[in-house]
Amino acid sequence: MALPKTISAGLAAVALCASMASARAAEICDADVPCPVANGDYLMRTPPGWDGKTPLPVILFFHGAFNTARDSMGDEGLKKAAADNGALLVFADGENKNWSYPGKMRGTRDDFKYTDNVLDDVERRLPVDKANILASGFSVGGSMVWYLACLQASRFRAFAPVAGAFWEPMPETCPAGPVSLRHTHGTNDHTVPMAGRELRGGLYKQGDVNESLRRLRARDECPEAPDRTYEKDGATCRVWSAKTCATGHEIEVCLHGGDHMLDGRWVSDGFTWMKGLPAAK
Repeated sequence: MALPKTISAGLAAVALCASMASARAAEICDADVPCPVANGDYLMRTPPGWDGKTPLPVILFFHGAFNTARDSMGDEGLKKAAADNGALLVFADGENKNWSYPGKMRGTRDDFKYTDNVLDDVERRLPVDKANILASGFSVGGSMVWYLACLQASRFRAFAPVAGAFWEPMPETCPAGPVSLRHTHGTNDHTVPMAGRELRGGLYKQGDVNESLRRLRARDECPEAPDRTYEKDGATCRVWSAKTCATGHEIEVCLHGGDHMLDGRWVSDGFTWMKGLPAAK
């Protein structure tokens, strides 16, 4: 028996509302609910006190090997780094807890395309200050940041890798051109030594950190000697300033005496440094 038109219309309206509610629910993602993209997902946390309207600067963070975005989300130091700077904290999530880039064993996913997808999705969901996006990461995540700086830099203002650099064979050229980068590393790092090391019987080799930096100085047209040196958060930092580097970009190298480690203050320092960078020439 056919339902009366009023009842039929009412049921249709209920179904439509349920469908719209389901669609809205699918749009909700945050520090606990992953945000899906075409080839993966990510997590994000807005800073406390944000008014919901002001465009947010972004810290896009790449975790270390055998970790996940959720592991990084639990790092109180990173949480504080973003909160103190009023930044949106976005945690990228590697395929099989790892990242793929030249020189290292590669997965099935294009992590450079994935990075673009994440930024596209963040910008679709929230108002973003596109002029102030920092890429940071730890260990293999730090290496991922170095390769973004070399191959896909246009969406970032600056880069702040920790304990990860180029792998062998190092890129001879970097299509992205000159960039501003602040690198932090432990002089007693045994996992990613400053001099690099071979893995799997020589099948893979982490590159020499100083050689990665030398190539960056050449790309940025910086002199061999730094402008100045200072101490910050347990590290000794050398600076090649935008005034000295002919391209108008800036390099900082901060070395601490520890092993393979991440301190959220180094990410916070990288963000503060980025905000103080002059406009590139």
